[in-house]
Amino acid sequence: MDKVTNTKISRAFSKAARWQIIITVLISCVSLLAAGMNAAISAIAGGASVIVGGFAGMMMARRPNGGTPGAILFSMLKAEVIRVLVIAMLLLVAFRYYPGLFPLSLIGGLAGSALASGAGLRTVNNENDD
Repeated sequence: MDKVTNTKISRAFSKAARWQIIITVLISCVSLLAAGMNAAISAIAGGASVIVGGFAGMMMARRPNGGTPGAILFSMLKAEVIRVLVIAMLLLVAFRYYPGLFPLSLIGGLAGSALASGAGLRTVNNENDD
């Protein structure tokens, strides 16, 4: 991949990450008001796992693997596998080592961050069409 593609990937991730952080903080604040500090920390853990997983996937997608369609597809598939594995490992760590975990808040943070990622990437895609 060329430098322009890497720049577009980085810009897309930074815009999506901004929305993910905003949504995660909002869900965390609602969890704090509704159920307390442990729920807020659980929501942050869920949202942060998606953000960190997205960053790991983005770093894998930026690596140049040649310009053939097969190489690009394989690179994107590897990035997606890395993203899912990082999210799964971080969630496993949260479930294993955080005794005050509120599963509903964790899932809320995770879902909100994942939905914000899709919305952020869609917005960037629309800006690139101009």
